[in-house]
Amino acid sequence: MKTSGKISVLALIWLAVIVQLLINRDFDTRREVVEAFSNSDAIPVEACISAYGDFGEMELAGTTKQTMLQNLAKRLGITEGYEITASEGDSYRETTLTKNGKYGKTVIQIVSLDSKNERRETVTKQSILCDITIYDDMEYAMECKEMIEDIYQEIGMEPTLNVYVKGKTAGTLSDARRKELVDHVLKGLHASIVEELDNDNFYCVYGYTNQFDRLVYQNGKKINVNLAITYDEEEDMTYLHLAVPYISQSF
Repeated sequence: MKTSGKISVLALIWLAVIVQLLINRDFDTRREVVEAFSNSDAIPVEACISAYGDFGEMELAGTTKQTMLQNLAKRLGITEGYEITASEGDSYRETTLTKNGKYGKTVIQIVSLDSKNERRETVTKQSILCDITIYDDMEYAMECKEMIEDIYQEIGMEPTLNVYVKGKTAGTLSDARRKELVDHVLKGLHASIVEELDNDNFYCVYGYTNQFDRLVYQNGKKINVNLAITYDEEEDMTYLHLAVPYISQSF
């Protein structure tokens, strides 16, 4: 196998392992795998941990939401350099805290959604969303995932999580190489293919594995693994995207 082929295989295998580690917080060999990844040529460029939770039915003043967002950010180690904005529509209101940094980006939102209850009374449901993107630091991404889980549980919420990892490898991939890589990562996750999409811009696979509890339905089928491969002609770089249960980022 050529060197570029080896790097491509490593890239996807490592992505699969990293996703396993992010999902399974008690994985025994976490540090060894992270160190091995950091010393390889197949370096991940981005990891994103997204969480969503229902906070309940209640009214919250704008100042209260800002205070809540500041407290949540503080729990994540963010005390300055952030921006808080607000927007609204016909039946919703969003208050958002955003922190852009050299090593990542954090977005925390409180979303207020008006709806009717069983008695046709208008109620307001509050949701808390958190989206943390980490650049080139998988170990810190794992720490953030654990912090997010702890924060949600402390305020009485069970978070719905989405884990995404993006890596890259030099050059383009032939159809045969691409198939081989997909087979590698699905085998590593004990997943089977549910659906494939293939066009000029990207190759995308939706799969299912019983390794993870969370799943979503697409076209009536269960999926909880999503793999995409894209190629940037200007950079001559292939990007590898892997998420559980699905890729919510644009690629």
